[in-house]
Amino acid sequence: MIFYNKIFIHLTFLFSAVLLSFNSVGQTFQFPIKVSENGRYFEDQQGKPFFYSADTGWKLFMRLDKSEALDYLVDRKAKGFTAIQVMLTGSIAEANVEGEAPFRSSNDFSTLNHAFFEHAKSVVSIADSLDLLMVIAPLWAGCCGEGYAGRNNYMVNNGPERSKGFGMFLGEFFSSFNNIFWIIGGDNDPSKSREAMDALAQGIKSSAPHQLVMYHAASTHSSTDVWDNPSWLDISMVYTYFRGFNKAWNLKQLDVYEVGYTEFRKRPIRPFILGESTYEGEHGEWGSALQIRKQAYWAVFSGATGHAYGSPNWNFPENWKEILEYPGARSLIHLKSLLYTKSWEQLVPDIGGDFIIDGAGPYASNDYAVAAIAADKSFAFCYLPSKKKITVELKKLVSKKVTVSWFDPILGDFTKVGIYNKNNPLTLTPPTEQDWVLVLE
Repeated sequence: MIFYNKIFIHLTFLFSAVLLSFNSVGQTFQFPIKVSENGRYFEDQQGKPFFYSADTGWKLFMRLDKSEALDYLVDRKAKGFTAIQVMLTGSIAEANVEGEAPFRSSNDFSTLNHAFFEHAKSVVSIADSLDLLMVIAPLWAGCCGEGYAGRNNYMVNNGPERSKGFGMFLGEFFSSFNNIFWIIGGDNDPSKSREAMDALAQGIKSSAPHQLVMYHAASTHSSTDVWDNPSWLDISMVYTYFRGFNKAWNLKQLDVYEVGYTEFRKRPIRPFILGESTYEGEHGEWGSALQIRKQAYWAVFSGATGHAYGSPNWNFPENWKEILEYPGARSLIHLKSLLYTKSWEQLVPDIGGDFIIDGAGPYASNDYAVAAIAADKSFAFCYLPSKKKITVELKKLVSKKVTVSWFDPILGDFTKVGIYNKNNPLTLTPPTEQDWVLVLE
């Protein structure tokens, strides 16, 4: 009874905390989330575009009890997140906070410990009550030998039959939930586990066809780089850091917008998200709030239908509640609010550089300005990571007069610049040294 009273108190707080956020975006959503008809974005059952803004609480099921999970999920909802990316079974033989491991033997995926999965289900249920999407990796592949596709070859040893059986179990066990996506893989390419991963995905899809599936490959790779159009792959996840970042095990990192432009041009068309990139609070200045905003805006303005945020709370250290207050995370709600001031699902990336005609900066660098224009040419956004003079081609917009404003991605404020005739290009410089978004409509 105490736990359910706490849920009621938290939900009352949540309603007050996010009322302003709901008003600013003007949307509530009817799950399950599906892929739009044109394949570019997510929408709910009423056709409303759904922006994917995820936190990577990877070890949520393992590290937090139900009461702590409620605290975490309420906070993420209040700060504007719409999804949580999690590992279901953690690392090999890892037990959750209740001391339960997913399998009685990691060598046999059929030796299920139902108490473990009941705990996970209770957390998914809390997220469902908050209208949060849970994006679940059932068997984390692992970058460095810690996962089920690592050096011990657990997925290979279990093979396609047991892997598919586990997938069917998961689909059936969680089939009543409309707030679930699935992540096959996890920080690595399929390699020797390809057959088992394919079978796992097929098993989930056979039991829960309404739950969408993506693949989490190694950094600099996307889902569609490592899979050739399997029937179960609904979404592509892109994963990269930025040029010059030398902390990843793959040192040849591309910038987010480079990877986004490549993914946007691929066929068949799938919605894609930036599923992982630099984590706030890690690797010194590389994990700054500015870098967090850069990669989020770069992802969306290069064609993604959303992005994932990361912090040390992927593993929930002792000070995890303090980490919830990191400034980069708090500022991301303004990206979502900005998008919902327009029909953001219409955005088409300015891949050819036809809109920002001067001043974008050096391409393939960590200081490049990106732009996206609505398909009906009624508005455009330009993200500038630093103060720089840019020239934009107003003729790319449809109206004779263009209203121009600066949007502050830290505070969420608009500053109107003026109204301009579109006959001539417009040259502007942001008002301060920080990052800014130029809004034209």
